[in-house]
Amino acid sequence: MTQGIFSPASESFSGGPEDVFGSASFKARLERAFGSLAAGFVLSDASSCAQCCAFDFTPAQLAAQTGLVPIRLSTGELIGRAAPAWAKRICRMPGLLGDGAVSLVLDREKLIDFGLAMKAAGLSQGWRGELLDLFDLETSGTPSAARLERSLYRPLGALTRAVHLSARLRDPVDEYDPVYVMGQRSRTKRVGPGLWDGLAAGMVGAGESPNEALVREAAEEAGLSADAARSARMLQSFLVSREVSAGWMLEASYAHDLVLPLGFEPQAVDQEVERFAVFSAVEVLDLIERGQVMHEAAASLLFSMRETRAAGG
Repeated sequence: MTQGIFSPASESFSGGPEDVFGSASFKARLERAFGSLAAGFVLSDASSCAQCCAFDFTPAQLAAQTGLVPIRLSTGELIGRAAPAWAKRICRMPGLLGDGAVSLVLDREKLIDFGLAMKAAGLSQGWRGELLDLFDLETSGTPSAARLERSLYRPLGALTRAVHLSARLRDPVDEYDPVYVMGQRSRTKRVGPGLWDGLAAGMVGAGESPNEALVREAAEEAGLSADAARSARMLQSFLVSREVSAGWMLEASYAHDLVLPLGFEPQAVDQEVERFAVFSAVEVLDLIERGQVMHEAAASLLFSMRETRAAGG
């Protein structure tokens, strides 16, 4: 690990002297890791992700996974596709019509009753008291006027949005040999306890844009100023669709990176981060290969390394 002002890490790493950021061997490792991760998500095209839009993916991309049970609001919008086992669990909740085998309809007027019943039945993991926008998966426009508690989105297979910020120090010898600042997730977190993350990450809340969420999360999780966060570079948006313990994860993620202001020291303001540490690009790649980095954060870091390496020639 590169020594600096942050907490030291105790991990051991496999990279040798020949395996440095600008080398052919590092590039090969980077592309293998990227290929492995990219198999699990869909990239938006460059024209849409450059705008950091709320909805960068087509209905066909959102519906690529087969075998899920569609869920509509009573007003017609397709708001989710649930894993079959979860559709059977939730079909008897207040406000839901259908047997869970073919399709389900959620009464728009009973969203509160539905949410409270899900919480009481233990079917909403990690209730946070935070609202997210619901999207119509058959259109690529604005979000539905309806909103739900964030812990209900995985059971419904509804679309969430998240931001990820990879942050690096500018190396005094070679600006294209990046040193990344990473946060280790609190061991009390329900998802990914103890895993490494980027500098900041989190959900886009109801009524927020991804850029607004990035500024908020960077302040809450690392104490980064709004001006510094707004200077982050948008790298790529990508869609994750996979089964998780709480149901089905359908998430549009927005990857950003940033060269940190001189002298900045991250502070775990909201206590979701156990500590911060600094790592060379080779060390970050080691962590990713060992499965010690959150999946979406790993993708954001790999996007950053790709772009930084390309800029270095």
